[in-house]
This record gives sequence, C-alpha cells and structure tokens, in this order.
Amino acid sequence: MSHFYLSHVRTVDEEWVASFFHDLCRVVAERTGRSPEAVGVRGKPQSPDVSGLCRSTVLVVLYSPRYFSQSYCRAELSYFQRRLNMQRSRTGRSADAVVPVMWEPDPAHALDAVLPYPPLGARSQAYRRDGLLHLLRLKARYRADYEEVLRATADRIVVAAEQLPEVHGFDATGSHSPLGAPTPAGGQTVSFVVASAAEDDLPEERHSSQYYGKTALHWSPYAPGEHEALVSLVKNTATALDFTATVLPLDEATVDRISREEDPEQLVVLLVDAWVAMRREKRRLLTAVDERSPEATTALEPRSRDDTESAEQAVTLDELLDHALPLMRGQRSEYDHWGLPDAESFTSSLRKVLIRLQNEALKSVEAVRSPTMPPESLHKCPLLGRYSS
Repeated sequence: MSHFYLSHVRTVDEEWVASFFHDLCRVVAERTGRSPEAVGVRGKPQSPDVSGLCRSTVLVVLYSPRYFSQSYCRAELSYFQRRLNMQRSRTGRSADAVVPVMWEPDPAHALDAVLPYPPLGARSQAYRRDGLLHLLRLKARYRADYEEVLRATADRIVVAAEQLPEVHGFDATGSHSPLGAPTPAGGQTVSFVVASAAEDDLPEERHSSQYYGKTALHWSPYAPGEHEALVSLVKNTATALDFTATVLPLDEATVDRISREEDPEQLVVLLVDAWVAMRREKRRLLTAVDERSPEATTALEPRSRDDTESAEQAVTLDELLDHALPLMRGQRSEYDHWGLPDAESFTSSLRKVLIRLQNEALKSVEAVRSPTMPPESLHKCPLLGRYSS
C-alpha cells in the first residue's frame, strides 16, 4: 500500500516534478518510518495499469492550466473520485483523500472551483500567487515557502490513513470528466514572430554579438551562445498550455502570412529585439504587425539585465520601439511586456499573454458562432431537458 499517488501533466517540467516527488517521498518516509521508495507512486500516461491508484490512500494533484486537457489526468482523478464515492456509500463518511496543489496559477479557473476539495494549508503568499513550480525554480530565494508547501502536503498525506475500496473499469481515455473539471477546449495555434537579426546582419551600433547566431531564430537574449534557447523556451511554454506553436522570423513572407489570416483564433506573439528597430526595413515590418488585431496580437521584449550595451542605450531603444510599435507600446496591461530582464520574468509574462490571448480568441469565436437571438423567436425553440437527445 502506497501513501500517495502523484497526478500531473507528463513530459512538461519533468525535472521539477521529479524533484518535488523525491522531496515529498523523503518527508512522508521520515514521518511514517517507511522507505522513500515505498510511500509514493507516479503513473504513466495512457497506461491501463491502475495498480498504483488502487494501492494509494491519497491522490496529490499538481494542478496547472493544462491539467484537464490531458486525458490521463482526467482519468486518474475520475477513478480516484469513484473510489471516494464507493467509500462514502459504504461507510457514510467522506475521506480527505484528494490534495490539490497549485503547480501553476490558472487565471481562467480558481483552484477550489475545478478541484472542490479542502485547500492546502500553506500560508505562503508566493505559493498562492505564483504556484509551486515558481518556488522550485527559485528555491534559493523561496526555500522557506517551498518547505512550508512540502510540509503541508505531507501533513495531509500522513493523516489520511483510511484505505479506500478498489473499483473496476478504469477509463484510460479520460472520457468521463471528473467532478469540477472545466470543459476542455480544443488546442489552439500560436505563431511566435521573432524580430531579431543574424549575427552578420546586426546594425552597426550593436557590438554585443554573443546574443546572436546564424539566423534571427538563433537569438538568445538570456543565454549567450545557446542558440535557439529562446525558441525552445517559447515552444515549451506554449505546449504546456496546450498550444501548437510555430516560430517564424520577421520578414516580408511572415508579415504577409499573418496579415492575410482572418481567423480570430490565429494568435500572434511578437518577440522583439529592440536593436532591430534601428533598421528602416525592420521598422516597417514591425509597424505592419502592430496594426494587426490587438485581440489576437501582442508583443514581448526580452532585454537581459546582463546586457550592459542595451542598458546604456535604453533611452534610444525605447524611443525606437515607441515609433515602430505605437499601438502595442501604448496599451496598458496588468503585466510586463517590455524590457523583461531575465528568463523567469519573460516566462511568467509569456504564460499570462498566452492565456489572455486564448480567452480573447474564444470570446471572438463565441460572438461569431452565437448571434443574439431576438426575444420573439424564443417560442420557436424546444425546451430540452438534461437527458434530451
């Protein structure tokens, strides 16, 4: 019998999930006197083997915006809920056996709405604001907060000693939505347009060539010399939010492509290297993107705090961006878009940008698909019950 089963989105942030799982097993083992290898289980996606779920007394859910879009996550939670329902019907008692942990914040859904179980008893403001993944990535800064979340999770696991009954008929496809789960939305596409330059095509004013490579897509503002690091970062972040990502350089073909797209669900994120605005032809292309629909287009500007040359030319670079992107630069936002100093702040803003664009696109699609119905036509519509066919 295992004390807990860890349910989470696979293949994304795997290093951090493994670190948390290791730490949680260690703390639970210390409190129970068992081996760390015996107290916790992690499952495999789409696996018909539910022995780990059957043998566990607690389900720990690492919730992120993508959690309910994964069929195996829905299947694991639904299966555990069936075990809880069976136990309640037999004993008349409700067990505290599902522990929701906020892995990443979801602006579209409150944690207690999608996972209606007692919240984690952690008072850390950093955890409540940014989630556990943020604490893990910055453990040197948030070690006390991380340890508090770890202890609070272990507390819930250790006190839940009641063994739940097994049930049959595990639905590996996750076709049965768990209690509280939002309706999964279909994956959307997003185009990342990289407005930068190749190393041999930089403006003559730009001397710090270590941030650039053979093509514009090799621009690496936060990790000099690691070509395509930015491209990998945006793709991984988009995938974690259930987007299909395309990365394109800012050129005539790309501007023509995104300008002709009239689908409100086609989202565009412009990744701007302010130095390219020194080139007249690039300023013209930036302005063309700037004129695209603001509901489906936005921009992010990485500007590393370690890039001393950019810091020295900050006023000039800001003025160039104001001229090239007047609409985007003039928009007010609750989160940062410009001068993002490190990969952490960039990733945080990127997640918020993608979720905001996704929500705006869904509103646009709904407006197109659901025209307002005049009141006099309501009597023509049949009243359908919940089980009508």
